[in-house]
Amino acid sequence: MSIAIAPVRPRDRWELAYRWAAAVAAAQFGWVFVMGLFAGGRFLAVEAPRWEPFVEWPVLPIPAWLTVAIGVVAAVAAVGMAVRREVTSEVAVAFQDLAIGMLVLGVLPLGLARAYAGVGVPEGELGWHWIASVAHVVALVALVVRVARAARAEPER
Repeated sequence: MSIAIAPVRPRDRWELAYRWAAAVAAAQFGWVFVMGLFAGGRFLAVEAPRWEPFVEWPVLPIPAWLTVAIGVVAAVAAVGMAVRREVTSEVAVAFQDLAIGMLVLGVLPLGLARAYAGVGVPEGELGWHWIASVAHVVALVALVVRVARAARAEPER
């Protein structure tokens, strides 16, 4: 016997934009990991390679403007999901989007800022990627509102 789980499909353009932003943010994380492997196990600017690198670190750095743009798109989409008239009655879907926001969109900008510390900024300072965290705070507040609205709209069983 197998259990089939149907994928959650976005119901409107806000959910679609939010999930695309989260997917692109996850791809950034994947790229940093692959880049670190090619650079001899060097994932941060302050680290030394652990083995002979194929190419010098950073192979192809992720620009801060891209991370900030992804954060802004996610924040705008999250606000759009929170204020739309029709409220999702599925608390699990709303909570899933909140969890994605906390893990992918929340941790990634700070991780990238640490990884690129000293790259394009004064030595020892965080990279500019941290600015996306400001947009992330807006997204988190909107997603919490969305979860609360979904919980209120959920019918009693």
